[in-house]
Parts: sequence; C-alpha cells; structure tokens
Amino acid sequence: TTMNELPEMTPPSPTSSPGTPRPDAGIASLAFWAFVIPIPFASLIIPIVLLNTKGKESKFVRETSIEAINFLIFCFIVGVAGGILVLVLVGIFVLIALYVYSLIICLVAAIQTMSATEDTPPYRIPFTIRLIN
Repeated sequence: TTMNELPEMTPPSPTSSPGTPRPDAGIASLAFWAFVIPIPFASLIIPIVLLNTKGKESKFVRETSIEAINFLIFCFIVGVAGGILVLVLVGIFVLIALYVYSLIICLVAAIQTMSATEDTPPYRIPFTIRLIN
C-alpha cells in the first residue's frame, strides 16, 4: 500500500460487546445520585422508595438501594462520632473527610451503576457497614 491509502477498517461485530446493558441501571443509580441532590432527606427517601417499588421487580435495583441505605447509615454513624469529636477538634477533620469521601464515593457508585451490564454485580461501596441485607 502507498502512504496515501488508509487501511480498511471493519466495524466491530455486535457479538464483540462486553455485555448487555441493564435496562434498570439508570433507575438503580438514582439511589446513589440522591446523595448529591440538595433536597433534605433525599438520600433517605429515594432509596427507600426505589426499594419498595422497583426493588420488588428487580433484584439489581433492590441490592443497589440496600447498598445506598447502608451507606447512609454508615455516614450517619461516622457523622455523629465526628460531631462528638469536634469537642477535641479532631472531629472537624473527621467530618471534612466524611464529606469528601461520601461525595466521591456516591459519584463513583452512581456512574458504576449506570454503566452496569447484565454480567456485572451491583456496586459495593468500600469501607462501609452493611447492617441491612
């Protein structure tokens, strides 16, 4: 071939895709997007509503909603502990770290959930307490 000719490109075949996207992934991701919505108690109400409505039909939505509720419980416990530790000034750093961690983790979890395929399990948040199964 000459330098002016481009090699022939073949489009990828439909069977070469890594997995089929989950049809309920967008709805399931709302459980994590609720943490960044500036509405009071949205991070509690939205996962509970998803769990009691769409969670009855979809195991993926149910597991994602439970993970979001467990993360909310974890944030509440660490927030209370940080609030008590404010008396010795360490709590300020705990609360700042909790805020940054929860913001980053919720964004990562929402994006991972939205891009989930039929082959991938629900996103599990690291370093959290799982009280609800």
